[in-house]
Amino acid sequence: MFKKIFITATAIFLLIGCNSDSGGNTSQVEKPSEEIPTLDMTDTIEGIDENQNGIRDDIEDYVNKNYPKEEHRKAMLQFARTMQAKLLVDTTNVIVVKQADIQSSRAQNCIYSQFDAKRGDENSYTAWNKIRSMTTNTKVRLRAYLDFNKALEGTVLSLPEGDTCE
Repeated sequence: MFKKIFITATAIFLLIGCNSDSGGNTSQVEKPSEEIPTLDMTDTIEGIDENQNGIRDDIEDYVNKNYPKEEHRKAMLQFARTMQAKLLVDTTNVIVVKQADIQSSRAQNCIYSQFDAKRGDENSYTAWNKIRSMTTNTKVRLRAYLDFNKALEGTVLSLPEGDTCE
């Protein structure tokens, strides 16, 4: 039963994400560089984070280069930090898993509030999905992300309200 709900929800999110809400006018959409980022491929979950701010250096560099608007950059870095935290959390402790997921939901909500396709911004789903994909770019990181999501099975969370940007 859970698998059917999960597959249906995933399909809906993918369909929603494909809609840019830009009214067909893509010339105004803020487009990050077409350059493919060089991602950290070390065989560790945490990767390289020399400044110890909770965001892998390669992802931080990508965001800083591709999101010139301060509100976009801050929202993306907030989400990148929460994605990294998800990979590193103790999945045997449901309380800390839920706390990490709440922080991630708050960061996603921040992205949704800061990106507006009608203003010509990138689609918010596309934006946060890039960070999720870059964060889970190796087998060990993807496995940690899947373990995190598995630890959430059977839990219920509510959507954040209000200003959730840090």
